[in-house]
Amino acid sequence: MNIVSGLLDPGDALHTDAGEAAEAWEARGALFAISLITWSECRVGAIRRGPAAEMALHRFREAGLDDVLLPSEATAEAAAQIRAGDLSVRVPDALILATAHESGATALLTADRKLAKISPGLVELIRPS
Repeated sequence: MNIVSGLLDPGDALHTDAGEAAEAWEARGALFAISLITWSECRVGAIRRGPAAEMALHRFREAGLDDVLLPSEATAEAAAQIRAGDLSVRVPDALILATAHESGATALLTADRKLAKISPGLVELIRPS
């Protein structure tokens, strides 16, 4: 589950939990980045919802994100290793996790329990209310 969607949509099951997690990390002075894969998924949702959602996502990008991380060949290799270890992990999810690892991220905020099992030291699990 995408926490960016949770942050932007008050009706999303993750809205409260995602907001609380983002506020806690912001209080620690954290920088916020997402992978290009996550950004693409967010764009798909915004495009499908229409101009107001696209504008909200644009405002979020400008105000809330410090960076969009581009996957590299090393990221693709790391994602392949993750997926080879568990074929039930979707390629986009493996790429998102690998991007976090390769970028040196302190934490990956997600509601995806599978990613939390793969990388418990990196993944901070956000639970729906």
